[in-house]
Amino acid sequence: MHEISIAGAIFDAVIDAAGKNNATRVKEIFIEIGELTALNPGQLKFIFETISKGTVAEDAKYDIKVIKPLINCRKCSYNGQIEFFERLHFFLPVIKCPQCGDIDVVLKEGRECCVKKIRID
Repeated sequence: MHEISIAGAIFDAVIDAAGKNNATRVKEIFIEIGELTALNPGQLKFIFETISKGTVAEDAKYDIKVIKPLINCRKCSYNGQIEFFERLHFFLPVIKCPQCGDIDVVLKEGRECCVKKIRID
């Protein structure tokens, strides 16, 4: 369950930003996570709600957007999304171009894990 350490790092960044901006309350946190991170948005929200008790981020709303993988194929120049036939969890997927089947692809999106914005009072 790598969500615990990731959620802790994200939460620390939010609390740090809130402190630097003299916030009395964190109202909303906008987060982007790539599908290839295999992070579970529901588990992240639960962890955030648990660790935020008693802080300026208690009762904050968490807006978590999951980013689908986007590739560029070096062989056929395909630019677009890929589909997974199995859930990502304990293995590294081989990413193939859905157009030509080649594995010489550049991953453009899908590995993100970042706080995009926070709303504070």
